[in-house]
Amino acid sequence: MCEMNQYFNLYKDTPPLDDKEYRASVHYNDFRLKKAEEQSKLESVEIEKIIEYINQFLEFLEMDKVNFPKMNRRNIYYKKIQKDNNLRDVRDIVWLKFTKDGYLGVVATSNDINFDIPESKEAYNQNKKEYDQYSKTEKRVWVHNTAGIIVHHVNKSWDETFVLVFPLKNIKKNLTRSDIERGIGNYLIAKGVPILDFYSHNY
Repeated sequence: MCEMNQYFNLYKDTPPLDDKEYRASVHYNDFRLKKAEEQSKLESVEIEKIIEYINQFLEFLEMDKVNFPKMNRRNIYYKKIQKDNNLRDVRDIVWLKFTKDGYLGVVATSNDINFDIPESKEAYNQNKKEYDQYSKTEKRVWVHNTAGIIVHHVNKSWDETFVLVFPLKNIKKNLTRSDIERGIGNYLIAKGVPILDFYSHNY
């Protein structure tokens, strides 16, 4: 377990959210877009190999591996996944989505699988008003998410036929699902897997 702790650390060049140059945001800086361009020039890794790597990581953590993580997007029911895998929280999953040409787009967690993508570069910075139920006020939010903007920027599109879903059974008391999300993403990077939204799992 000790040698695995390195993967829980913030990836070495991940820009912090309070970076004064706004490198963490695709809306104010092209840092993450350029990283995606770099990743898109690398050779993609077969999905079966990526599954193998993730199961290696889970087994290192003494967690159950997932033999059949490939799911049709239309068959993803979060409550059923929670019940079938005896998860403490419906959000205790790590999921990965891919582009049509086989690149890993993003490593993510929680019950918010989506295939958002802008229709054009002009739409990257669209925003809208949204009611915040906690503050009881309206706020402005971005229409499109970072992963979608990044995938569009490198002239790719999502493969909407499937998602890899890894239910996180038996999370150790000293870890959170976010820790495991980060660990999986950083482990895949260490194994040479290109990730277009390279930094997402570190936030």
